[in-house]
Formats: sequence, structure tokens, C-alpha cells
Amino acid sequence: MHTALGELALLFIIWALAEVAWRPSGRAVLRAKIASLSGTILIFAHWLVSGVYYVAYYGPEVKPAIKAGAWPWAHTIFMESKEHIFLFLPFLSILLFFLIWKNGDKLREERGLRYSIFAVGGVTVLVFLLMVVSGFLISSGYRVAVP
Repeated sequence: MHTALGELALLFIIWALAEVAWRPSGRAVLRAKIASLSGTILIFAHWLVSGVYYVAYYGPEVKPAIKAGAWPWAHTIFMESKEHIFLFLPFLSILLFFLIWKNGDKLREERGLRYSIFAVGGVTVLVFLLMVVSGFLISSGYRVAVP
């Protein structure tokens, strides 16, 4: 569930960036606002579900199996990093949302503003992709440990 929410949030963030890419019209700005709001809401839902998963399943079951398995570094390096880097996503998505929401009427003419949105959105997408790759390596570490 947390994987699906995270990847869906990523798609909404990418959609918002696509809408502001080329001198967006009023309808494109509205779609960008909706997409960025949806992405932000999904990130918070993802945050909540991930926390429940971590406390209920990962800590007591998955973590010990990975650490006892052939790939203990999957937890030691990637999960420990993911736990801290993950904290940036809600704040980045809120910043992206407010940049689009408050400046929607200026997006068509101000290229620098669009570049700012792309910078924040690009960092958000990059952090998401790091989370996806880390999650894959962590789950692979579990699959190697528990055949």
C-alpha cells in the first residue's frame, strides 16, 4: 500500500510539472494546482501508511531478517538513509504546491518562476526516485534473506 501511494504521488508531481512546462494557459495552471495538491495529499497519506508499516511489520519482522541475511547492508545503508531522506518529501511537496498555487497567474509570462518550480519539483522527483531504488534494494535484501 505504501509503495502504491508513493508512486501515485510521484506521478501527480510529474503531472504538475508537465502542466507548467510550456507557458501554461489558465486550464493548465488549474490542472497543475490540482495535481500538486493531490500529490501533496498522497505524500502525507504515504507518510502515515509507511509509518504504520514500519512500526507494525518492518521493525519486528523484516529488519531482523535482512540483518541476519546475506545483504545486511540493505538495511544498514539504504533503510537508515531512507528513514532520514524521506522526511524531506512532505516539505518539498508543500513548497511546490504553494509555488504553483500562489503564482498561477504569473506562470505564463515568468520563465524564471517556472524554473524555480522545476528546481523544487526536480529535487522532489529525485528524492522520490531515490526512495524507489532504496525500497527495491531493501525488499531484495528481504527476499534474499527469506527464500
